[in-house]
Amino acid sequence: MAKGKQKSGFWNKLFFWRKKKTVSTGSEKELVRDSRGYTWELKDLREKADRFFVTRKKPSGVIFENPSLKLTKNNRNLFRLEGKEKSGREYSLVVSTGNYLTEQGDKISGVIFLGEADLNRLLSGDHKSLKSILSGINTPNWDEESWAVLQEEPDLKRSADSWKEILTWDPIWKQQILINLRPSTIAVLLVFLGKEFEDVFQANSSERVKQIVSKELYFLNVSGNRNSPHSENLTLYEFDSAKKDFESVLSKIRSKKDK
Repeated sequence: MAKGKQKSGFWNKLFFWRKKKTVSTGSEKELVRDSRGYTWELKDLREKADRFFVTRKKPSGVIFENPSLKLTKNNRNLFRLEGKEKSGREYSLVVSTGNYLTEQGDKISGVIFLGEADLNRLLSGDHKSLKSILSGINTPNWDEESWAVLQEEPDLKRSADSWKEILTWDPIWKQQILINLRPSTIAVLLVFLGKEFEDVFQANSSERVKQIVSKELYFLNVSGNRNSPHSENLTLYEFDSAKKDFESVLSKIRSKKDK
């Protein structure tokens, strides 16, 4: 009898454990909703990005302010963070979100992070131009706008919206750009580059690619700002990475087109 009771108790525990595990698994599945379609997912992602990136709403000026904190934007990558702690101690910090160069009239300004050795090394270089000064060191990985500022030839100077040149390209070149971009990169670009890029994507992509990108938009949305194995580790807020990929592909296709 005792042996029978032990056996019964064991199976009861096993059944309880399996039942508990099943309930847990079921609740986890409920947390991940079904896709609501390309249009809905993209619209929702754009709204989320717009709410999150308050630093992009204005080119300069006060971005955020409350009784204890103030953020002022001086340039696209340069900010001042000011505030007061509970103890009454005040702080004022210069915050840079990355290396950048900008040109206004005949003056170039910006922020570059260099090691002390590199800073001393550039003093002994060619000082004819900023480009020649920086050529002797491990220069930062510039965004396209900063890279364009360094160029002295007018044809090489491009703005942050220079990607829009593809709007006038023949379909074959637009298709080449999209073929060379990862679906996860396209998904992030769709969120941040707006309707013009979306029109290029819709007019020059196969139905299969559209379906894949639609899934990427869904995974971006349900994963939030966490890395997702479904989207090759790009999150909604990694626009800078997506833009660098885009600029690299654009440069490669541009050189082929201009031959």
